Amino acid sequence: MTTYDAEFEENIRELLSNLYDYLKLADNPVAEALAPELSGSERPAAIRRLVLGAIDAMQAEDKAGAVSRRNRLYHILQLRYVEQQSTVDVLRQLALSERQFYREHQRAIQTISRVIWDEHFASRAPAKATISLADELDYLNVDRGQRAFDVRSEIQAAIKTTRVIAQRRRIDISVIDDSAPIGLSLSQPVFRQFIVLLLSELLISQARGARIEIGLQPGPESLTIRFGGLASAAQASQCCARLQGDATARALLASLNAKLDYNEASPQVVLRLQQRLRKILVVDDNPDAIGLFKRYLAKQPYQLLSASAEDEALQIARSTPLLGIILDVMLPGKDGWQILQRFKSHPATAEIPILICSVLEMEALALSLGADGYLKKPPSRDELLALLNAWQ
Repeated sequence: MTTYDAEFEENIRELLSNLYDYLKLADNPVAEALAPELSGSERPAAIRRLVLGAIDAMQAEDKAGAVSRRNRLYHILQLRYVEQQSTVDVLRQLALSERQFYREHQRAIQTISRVIWDEHFASRAPAKATISLADELDYLNVDRGQRAFDVRSEIQAAIKTTRVIAQRRRIDISVIDDSAPIGLSLSQPVFRQFIVLLLSELLISQARGARIEIGLQPGPESLTIRFGGLASAAQASQCCARLQGDATARALLASLNAKLDYNEASPQVVLRLQQRLRKILVVDDNPDAIGLFKRYLAKQPYQLLSASAEDEALQIARSTPLLGIILDVMLPGKDGWQILQRFKSHPATAEIPILICSVLEMEALALSLGADGYLKKPPSRDELLALLNAWQ
């Protein structure tokens, strides 16, 4: 099935914006394609009738109000373009917030574009094999695409990509509070491409000589990225609206399960991402060893849980979804080998990967008793992270 492209949608947007401007209607590429045999005032008049007919076709059966989604989209186009009312008046009549309006307005543009395309262009377009953005994002989001990466490094790479635009507009971009790495477990290519798209939009909308400051605020299960230095809250709002109205930006955001918003108090565009933290249980009675693992996993997409005895470890493992367990052997009371056997013999914990981490050189024994990995204690940070990444 063929479909229209972004250029066609933009031409439909222009038709609506210039519904009563005969000169601009006549010059629109869609108008030329729809009515090539008409000239003079006949072409814009015919195109306007066609657009009005397409808007009417969007109206739902119940014409009493704008309750249903399709009826709301119809009323947005009718009030904004046919009746030429201001955005503020449309917001008031339809009881929409500004954010809702821009989101629904974009859907209305897409709907009428589809109506006009299906009615007048679908049969003309030759079928061709395509790879859609959705297909590409699905491919990038398979398990091997969900690996921990350093957020700051990816942002710096995006800044480098958009450097030409920044230099042309004499805009400086900086990442503030550039301290330890912040780990995120998402699709790295999708994340980078969205940051490139967002920076491009900000650079184009900023005044020459301005400055964009990027701040990162990690939370226990989320990461907030703030793009500050904007001239006003209105500029931040408009930037969000344009990106939320862009099909590619929306697809990337949805793939990242991220939310884009703006801060009115301090003009900023705000990107919020879920970190999708994976829980790791460390069973060790040595606080220094637990502290080492905490340092290793700091700023990584893992949450570290700890237990020093068998009963506590079993309770946590049976009640908490775990990515894996790091188990010491030399424990008071029951040793690690006995705990390993209990984990592997209980249905609630049998499938949890277990890493034996011990000062004892017993890798062969650990694997023969059912362990899923072995590291000599203390392991290096790279060894530990490589093993955890392999478990994801």
